[in-house]
Amino acid sequence: MKKVLTVLFVLSMLFAGKQAVNAISYDEALNDSKPFVLLIYAPWADNVDTVMQSFNSMQQKYGSSYNFVSMNIATEEAKSFNKKYHIYPNLPYILLYKDKGKISRYLQQSCILDSACFAEKLDFFNN
Repeated sequence: MKKVLTVLFVLSMLFAGKQAVNAISYDEALNDSKPFVLLIYAPWADNVDTVMQSFNSMQQKYGSSYNFVSMNIATEEAKSFNKKYHIYPNLPYILLYKDKGKISRYLQQSCILDSACFAEKLDFFNN
């Protein structure tokens, strides 16, 4: 029994490490006056762990200025988003939104993986 619990604990820690931090939903972020960062990912996509680490790091740094939302492409919410924007082949990626979604910017994966570039884009977009 102890081995089973140990294995379950290790698996839960591994699974938790792959989840992006998500304070609010996409719809809540759209209705909030604060700009937001949307991460759209698939657990099986290339670089997903590295992108999530960068995303979570920026959330810790910019959480007071931006809402941070993550969306797993396999969820129902993301499926409708995918139909609207045809995003599936480019996962993972990040969009920046402000003015309740009226203005948006796409961040290239190379920028997301470079914390200086990511921070620069967040600083510039919010001004």
